[in-house]
Amino acid sequence: MKSFKGYLTEFAIQSTSDYVFNAGSDSSALKIPISGPMFKRIWPDTIRTTVFHATDLKGLANLKKLEGGKKSISAFFSMMSRYMETGVATEGGGIVAEMDADVLVSARDDIMSEVDKQGRRWVMMSWFEYQTRERSKFSKVEKDLNTLIANLVKKHIPKDKEIQQTKHFGKDSGAVFEIWGNMKKHLKGDGRKIAAVIKDYFDGVEKIIKKNKEVMGDIFYGYTKSKRMTDNSWDEQIVNNIDIYKIHVIKPHPSSDVWGPDEIKQHITDVHKWPMKVWDVAIDLEIYTREVVNAEIRTMGGWSKK
Repeated sequence: MKSFKGYLTEFAIQSTSDYVFNAGSDSSALKIPISGPMFKRIWPDTIRTTVFHATDLKGLANLKKLEGGKKSISAFFSMMSRYMETGVATEGGGIVAEMDADVLVSARDDIMSEVDKQGRRWVMMSWFEYQTRERSKFSKVEKDLNTLIANLVKKHIPKDKEIQQTKHFGKDSGAVFEIWGNMKKHLKGDGRKIAAVIKDYFDGVEKIIKKNKEVMGDIFYGYTKSKRMTDNSWDEQIVNNIDIYKIHVIKPHPSSDVWGPDEIKQHITDVHKWPMKVWDVAIDLEIYTREVVNAEIRTMGGWSKK
């Protein structure tokens, strides 16, 4: 599991092409793009619900810029109070934003998502494999992905006989994925050709998810349709199209060297005039978040809030 700091710090570390081509010896290491428009085409009925996002003052300013947008963030239904408090106690103590959002992926544990330079999130295929309860159906997804990569290699470097006619090509998926991992080199860094491969990869992944949308939908949305309870320190919800409507501030300990609640409230007001509540102890905020989630489940059956 990545650190809590990693959960909060959301900045790009790789390009889109790096996430597409950096794969291992089979489909389990492929990265799946978490795309709101793609998922909307596959599952038109958006799940919109209340989620929470832990941040600090700097992060809150960035969060405001994402309201109503397609870029996704990590949020939660459930989080232990000590992580709300100490995990985000940077410049001004723990801040938790309460918001409505569209759920893209929902999990009872850390999804291990990563962000590319365009702000798009990616999740390794092996994570989906570990989440499924229907192994036989999920094996079809893996098979389809293996076929996709083999077909893309054949399509985009068809004249390279040295590559295409290797002894194991078509028989050994490891040989195919080795070629896939070096596609940029094989295409001699040609940006237009690389972009064409990436487009075909996105289109192919979308077709595969749509073809297997029953098993994939259970993985993507099963947790948010359930009781939303986890035994982990926090769950993770990848969401976008956020609408922040309340800010919670955990009162810093008197002996700490961070700003007091009044200073924090002033800095938050400088970002936007959201309603705010200051909590004397973090455990009370944890109880509040659980009550909000449980109330929504009771009234909406864990489904979307239109």
